[in-house]
Amino acid sequence: MAAYRANRPGAGPGDLLAAVVTDWFYAVPSIRVAEARARQGTANTWTYRFDHPDPEENNRLGACHGAEVPYVFGTIGRDDVRPRLGAAPSQAVSDQAHKVWVDFITRGDPGWPAYDTSRRATGLISDHITVVDDPAAAERTCWDRIR
Repeated sequence: MAAYRANRPGAGPGDLLAAVVTDWFYAVPSIRVAEARARQGTANTWTYRFDHPDPEENNRLGACHGAEVPYVFGTIGRDDVRPRLGAAPSQAVSDQAHKVWVDFITRGDPGWPAYDTSRRATGLISDHITVVDDPAAAERTCWDRIR
């Protein structure tokens, strides 16, 4: 819990629990798949993190599971996604997320280095792409030999 608290100053118990549960169910299993594929060395794997919308924009849900889908498919203007995305989702973020997926589908490369277990390059998708090596490493390593 210390690693989670350190990365979320001022977070309440519920927010800390949500971060741990998110890593248990989503982040860590995804990382383990990327690690296994990287060790196998037969095909490239890319990882990304989508941190939108901000919790203040969408009823405190934040970047919940699947939130990127309307951004990727350019459907952020639909009324039925507003409860999940908020009243004013970013068109610039949608344009970038869509571009990343189209680039990956058509060229086989989303635009950042493939994942490996030494660098752990991850594309942070926003209105631009930021490549971060091993984001939230302190939290990731808490799960070593656990999950």
